[in-house]
Amino acid sequence: MSIKKILGLLISVLSLMIVVEATSVFAATVVTYPSLPNAVKSPLYTVTANGTSLFVEKLTKYSPEMQVHYAHCSLSGTGTVNLTVTCNESFTSYKLSPKSRNISSSKSGNMVSFASGPNYLVFQPDSKELLFIFIDSEEVDPPKLGDSNVKNIIDYGVDNTGATLVTSKVQSAINAASGATQNILYFPAGKYKVGELWLKSNMTLYLAGGAILYGSDNTADFNTGSGGVNIEGCSHGMIRMYKINNTKILGRGVIDGNGKLIRSKNDTKINLLKIEQSSNILVDGIIVRDSSFWNTLPYRSDKVTIKNYKMINCKPNTSYNNTDGVDFDESTNGYLYNAFLYTGDDSMAVKNEYTDSGTINIKNIVQEKIVMYSGSAGCKIGTKTMGSSMDGVVFKDSDVVKAGRALVIDAYDTAVISNTRFENVRIEASDSLVNLEEANPPSWRTCANQCIIKDTYFTNIYSYVKKVISLNGRNSTYNINGVHFSNFSVLGNPVTSKTDADANWNINSYVSNITFSSVSATPTPTPTPTSTPKPTSTPTSTPTSTPKPTSTPTSTSVSTATPSVSIDLNHDGVINIADIVILASVFNSVPGDSKYVKVYDLNSDGAINMADVIIVANNFNKTVFL
Repeated sequence: MSIKKILGLLISVLSLMIVVEATSVFAATVVTYPSLPNAVKSPLYTVTANGTSLFVEKLTKYSPEMQVHYAHCSLSGTGTVNLTVTCNESFTSYKLSPKSRNISSSKSGNMVSFASGPNYLVFQPDSKELLFIFIDSEEVDPPKLGDSNVKNIIDYGVDNTGATLVTSKVQSAINAASGATQNILYFPAGKYKVGELWLKSNMTLYLAGGAILYGSDNTADFNTGSGGVNIEGCSHGMIRMYKINNTKILGRGVIDGNGKLIRSKNDTKINLLKIEQSSNILVDGIIVRDSSFWNTLPYRSDKVTIKNYKMINCKPNTSYNNTDGVDFDESTNGYLYNAFLYTGDDSMAVKNEYTDSGTINIKNIVQEKIVMYSGSAGCKIGTKTMGSSMDGVVFKDSDVVKAGRALVIDAYDTAVISNTRFENVRIEASDSLVNLEEANPPSWRTCANQCIIKDTYFTNIYSYVKKVISLNGRNSTYNINGVHFSNFSVLGNPVTSKTDADANWNINSYVSNITFSSVSATPTPTPTPTSTPKPTSTPTSTPTSTPKPTSTPTSTSVSTATPSVSIDLNHDGVINIADIVILASVFNSVPGDSKYVKVYDLNSDGAINMADVIIVANNFNKTVFL
């Protein structure tokens, strides 16, 4: 079909969509889930979505740490829903994060109202306890009981009340599902008390909304097999993927490691999800809670995709407790997409682990659309940087709601760390903005301290706070070469030189080739997409979404017009009519309008109009690899 015909079709469809959108035919429908067994209803918050009450759980077991509450639903269809949050205590002000969502809200008494599509949000009135609101997009073709390839876990005589330990029965069901005709193991709503489980190749574990795998109170129950790496005294996990491939964990259910209790027993360390020497792994849609150690560890694995991932660890009020979020370790072609990480230590920490066993060098790890809340690092490489190289690590389109350090490379071992990209990141609260460090090795382990940091890119970074930017090489041999700031702003002010007073600087003499280019003083809003990329979008070579520039950025102004924005507006991997639906919802809007979204202004001309439709037409039916 010619571009002219496509354009004509799109204009016709657009006209129809505008009418339809105006009559709310495309309004989203709220999908709720059964409350988890024994869940404590929040006494502080109530939440409704389009008038439907959502169950708000309070994680009382985290006491005496800050209590957190959360509500979870999904949206069927496109568009937004109207949400209300009521606090049962009076308050004068509130925060709704991430700020980059540009959500318009209003307060009436103790109730706050706003509209949102799929999103992961943090609400806090005054300095009260945190409320997380998880709004997922609709599941795509979820398995159903009765499907020919689906097996009900209850058929194995498994207790779903949480009263008895069911590890062995569940393991038998996993073994039977591997490679079978019924290779989808379905967990309906209920509580399943388990120890260490070992998933197998060519199978799917599906957790329906209202289902929870809950970790045993007994540490001995997490020693059901051998094999795999021991990291800092952690050699076991609750869910294990060891030397397997083509395996999935899907659904809207929950995995809870019971970690606060387990950790209290002689500082026992157990990963919640441990993926080792495996490939073609997909984890999509679940909530993971309360790990006793690093929550999610892909180790020496290839093509691991984790998306629509909600994590609530136990976070200390001060200091840290080693409950990292997602740590890609000696892995390749990994992809973390659309995640919420509330952690007691680093939100993300990409590592190279051990040289004595032949390190697999990190390559092509993309972490995109992440909301982070931590007292430690947000986007981080290190501190373990062994082996010879760590190349192509990307942190993009993400929000640091809170962190001790926001954008970090701790380089203390032997790797050359190159082509690291921090792109389109917004920082709301952090003790420091940037830390590239070689000169301050940790005291708790032996370090070779022979790293080189080469070509690190900070592009479209917007900070709401003025904090230190620290760049410290070790010496003239092990140094930092090439730090490129493009569109980096602090409190709306462009940072244009290493002496610019709009930033706080800490740079030693072992840093060279620092460059700057023009700055946009407005943070790019990042609405969470209504759908997510297919698993095939996992990068298999240098990530296509973040190509290495052919030259170092210069002081020439950087255009924000196409193709620097994504034409695939809903990030489903193809440019099609769904993207036109999104344009319809914001058509004829300009900056200042409540429905104007900057990233949908594809040619950045200050209006979402027919020119943007033409851009879609010129790319219609193209496949996008994220």
